[in-house]
Amino acid sequence: MGHTKGFSLIETLVAVMIASVATLALMQVVSNISKASQNLLSHFETSMMMGLVAGEVNDSIEGRVMSVDEILKMRYVIDHSAIRESLQTPTYQIRLSPKEIIDPLGSIRINGLNMGKTSPIGIQKVVLKNNRESKTFFRLTSGTL
Repeated sequence: MGHTKGFSLIETLVAVMIASVATLALMQVVSNISKASQNLLSHFETSMMMGLVAGEVNDSIEGRVMSVDEILKMRYVIDHSAIRESLQTPTYQIRLSPKEIIDPLGSIRINGLNMGKTSPIGIQKVVLKNNRESKTFFRLTSGTL
């Protein structure tokens, strides 16, 4: 018999194995990108939510256990039931650190005379915590204690 052109069984198996390894590697990359984008989206959503919450946190809710929905209800009306439902759980215990007063420009003095005073700024650490997670952010307040 003459020698025919074509691929042997071993050559075909090697090609299939190389293609399989390349496909698995590509699937792993796609999976990692998907996880990273989901994580980034989750951080973005948390940042947006904490930005809204930061505007509503005040000294009167120190130590209380509240959902994000309860905190946002102080200023906003949320009509969309699915959004409201997602903000109702989980609940967080709210902890406020003591205010730190910052006087960025200090008193303005010319030749020893007090020519004016800038308004000080208070900065306060806020921690929302439950059994599963802890969210920390800072809020700016008036410079009074």
